[in-house]
Order: sequence, then C-alpha cells, then structure tokens
Amino acid sequence: MLDKRYQTLVVLADTNSFTKTAETLFITQPAVSQQITSLENELNLSLVIRDHNRIHLTDIGQKLADYAKQVEFESQKVLNSLKTPAKFNMGCTLSLSSTLLPKFLNHLSNKIQISTTEIKNTDHILQNIRDGKIDFGLVEGNFDTDEFDSFFLQKENFVCISHQQLNISTIEDLFNQTLLIREPGSGSRNIFENWLATQNYKINDFNKVMEIASPNTILELLKQISGVTFIYESLVTSEIKNGQLKKLDFPGFKIEHPINLVFLKNSYFKNTYQELTASYLQETNSTTY
Repeated sequence: MLDKRYQTLVVLADTNSFTKTAETLFITQPAVSQQITSLENELNLSLVIRDHNRIHLTDIGQKLADYAKQVEFESQKVLNSLKTPAKFNMGCTLSLSSTLLPKFLNHLSNKIQISTTEIKNTDHILQNIRDGKIDFGLVEGNFDTDEFDSFFLQKENFVCISHQQLNISTIEDLFNQTLLIREPGSGSRNIFENWLATQNYKINDFNKVMEIASPNTILELLKQISGVTFIYESLVTSEIKNGQLKKLDFPGFKIEHPINLVFLKNSYFKNTYQELTASYLQETNSTTY
C-alpha cells in the first residue's frame, strides 16, 4: 500500500547502501537514487546524507523510514484482518512469563487469535515491536513514550531477596554480598540500576556480580549461595512463604513498578488492545473479590 519510494527508503534505512538496497529490491542503483531524490524534492526535506561512497539517513529520514515501516506492517495486517480474523504475535518479558503471561493468555483465548508468543528481555521485546515481528508485548521495563503507546495492567512490588535474614540499614550493607542480576536489556535490571543511581551508586559497587538471564535460575542459585537479588515479589511468593528465601527490608528501598501492554504509537489496533486490557482488568478484579 505504500508508495514504492517509501518502501525504498525503508530498505535504505536498514542497509545504508544504494547498492544493497538495489539488490534487495531487484532494481538498479540509479533507480534507488532517483526515488530518494524524488521523495526529497516532493517533501522538501533532506532524507539522506551522501558522503563520497558512504551514505546515512538524516534524523528526519530515519523518523520517516520508521513511520513508513510501521504503516507497511499495519496495512498488511489490516488487509489480512479483512479477509480472516486478525492473528496477533505477542511478546512477554522473562520476569512476567511465569506469573502474568499464563493468566493473560487464558484470558485472550476466546477473544483474539495469538499466533506466536515470544519470551525475551525488555529490550528485545521493544525492538521486535519496532521491527513488526510482534504486535504488542507485556513489559515491566521502561520504554520511550514518544515511540510507544501502552495500557496499564497492574503494579508489582520489586523486592530484595536472600536465603538468609540480614540486618540492613542501607544499601551499602549489601555491597559485600554476591549480587545475582539479570543481563543488560532486562527490565528488572533497568529498574534496579535506575534506583541505585538515585542513591548515587551503581551495580559495580557490589563486590561480586553474577549476570544470569533466567529469573528461575537466579532463585534456584540463591537458595544455595550467600547472595542477594532484586526481583518481582510475585516470582518468589512461594519461596518466601515456605522459608526457602527471605525478603529483606531496609529504609529507603520501596519500589512499585507498573506492568504495561505496550505497542507502537498510532497503531490501527489500539482500540483492540484497549478492549483486551479493560476486559482483563475487569476479570481480574472480579476474581479478586
């Protein structure tokens, strides 16, 4: 549905090469250059900077390419939905995959069709939404509200956990402990790093740091070694209840973070996502009381 010049711009944004763009689109290199020049003249905007044999998109060119990519993804999904019921690909962060995700998928089962569910960290989920690989994601990490829209699902307590009870008065009292933490790009790691920054500290202030991609692996390891982790309370409720792990409280540490259904801004399916969120919240509230 897009003008072929915008399609060419989208490919050019990925390749940063007239030659590779021409090969991808099975057209000549002069044709690529002519299409971009035509678009620049029509819009009266500079989209590409040409520097000898190298090129790159201007900030405006990149924004236009991102928008064109979104239009192309969504227009194809809209067309498909006119023929058959729309099928959606969704994502979910690792921290939410064992708690929120099963309940949410069960709720969706008689409302929309989910083709695939991808479980990755926050950065990967957001990038795959950008790339059109998934339509929306359940995300606990931070995201750019200029780029993404969202609907609130619930709040989660973010807590400090150890297998032994420790006497703590400040975060400094934990620096001699081994810190078990998620990998860079994880929403829960980002939340903890942001809180540490407000205290003028950073992760490397801990004497020993172990990066582990799986929240479940972190919890299992924490039962065996002397260390601490910072994690959503819902992930560790049973371990706290049976005494395998301890929740550590100390002054100044109280984090409650929102969980959101996140999707690209100006999505055609925004109303669908809003209806799904509203019905999920209604069902959740009705079963709580």
